[in-house]
Amino acid sequence: MALDAGELLAAHDRSLRGSGSAHPRLGTVVERIGPLTLTHYGTHCIVDHPALDASTSAAQLATQVQQSAAARVEPVQWRVFAHDAEASQLTASLEAAGFTAGWERSVLVGEVAELHFPQLQPEWKVESVRWDELQAQQALDLSASSGPHRVPLSAWHAMGSTPYWDVDVRVLTHHGRVTAACWLETVRGTAFAAVGGLTASRPELLAKLPWWRFQPPTKGFLVAEADGQLRSALMAVGLRDVTTVRSHHWTPPGEPAATPPARHSLHDAGSGRIARRCEARIGFDYASGSGRYTAPLDSRRWFYGMLDRGTSAIAAAEGVIERGLRACVRPGEWIYECRPYLNGWEFDPHRVGGPGQPPWPGSAIADDEFQFLATADARLGTFAHYAEQALVVFGDDLIEQVANDLDHLLGGGAWTFG
Repeated sequence: MALDAGELLAAHDRSLRGSGSAHPRLGTVVERIGPLTLTHYGTHCIVDHPALDASTSAAQLATQVQQSAAARVEPVQWRVFAHDAEASQLTASLEAAGFTAGWERSVLVGEVAELHFPQLQPEWKVESVRWDELQAQQALDLSASSGPHRVPLSAWHAMGSTPYWDVDVRVLTHHGRVTAACWLETVRGTAFAAVGGLTASRPELLAKLPWWRFQPPTKGFLVAEADGQLRSALMAVGLRDVTTVRSHHWTPPGEPAATPPARHSLHDAGSGRIARRCEARIGFDYASGSGRYTAPLDSRRWFYGMLDRGTSAIAAAEGVIERGLRACVRPGEWIYECRPYLNGWEFDPHRVGGPGQPPWPGSAIADDEFQFLATADARLGTFAHYAEQALVVFGDDLIEQVANDLDHLLGGGAWTFG
């Protein structure tokens, strides 16, 4: 038997408004302030929480959120759900603290098994796209010219979120021309998938959940936020209006960062050029399958094969590389972790790895793959050869920073070229 609106709302609140125990996404920091969960993206902050009880001081929480966001220069979005018993008091406290009310729309929830999407007409097609495809840029343009959306597509793009797994970006085409787009998010650790945004009232874009519907737990619910014509179109396929939500916004003094501190590589032309530059820097021959390389004159090599990956010496060596890169890399310059044919990362070494910052995402020492950790111009960095269990450090400035400590941690057997 299908769940009624009250049961759907209860499932929504249990799954999507809890403590947020899922592991933070790459480049983000999750902070707890009482019952609140703050997700710091480096560019903005999102506040989530279950329904607050009458004993909670909303005014005090608002002040604490502002202090946290001001320290990071992050604009804040705080969503208030109309069905919460203390919604009016929370709204009053936010307004008194200087928050500005934003959009208001319906929260729509449906059981996937109970939804009935329209069939595509001839010559219309729905496709999932990757970031490096032209249609992804068209989807980004459509997102920017519509909304506001639950999560703007540009936010997913800025984080380099993995298509199909983190977010499934879809386009609706007619004779090959993109007419609408949507993006679906897997809400980790829950039975929910979320509609991040729909650029037009075309619910057929939501038919057939993507691959991650097979990952436990099975995605049994779909949630969306909409008003107007889009709300009507989504309700027509079986989603139920369970409550409304209104955004509240506050911006601290200062200029927010334009990019997150870390992100997945997009596998676009730019990241491909960086990877080829790194391979050329040490004469690495991956295509032949030999794994051969010719380390440059400004490099040194250490072997770590006699040490277990979990030993303190390996962890300390990673810390040495981290500190060395941070000391050598210019402000605003990024580090890139490149692994042939595998997902990579890119990050600002001055905005990760420190107190209150996201964890340092890259690693210099490899277990089961060849990998680089280097600047975009490949003037300095590291190369790990997992088969040889060798770490090559290149660039005179970086060698000067790390050589003594690596000699101490990894022992003898250091090779110098030149």
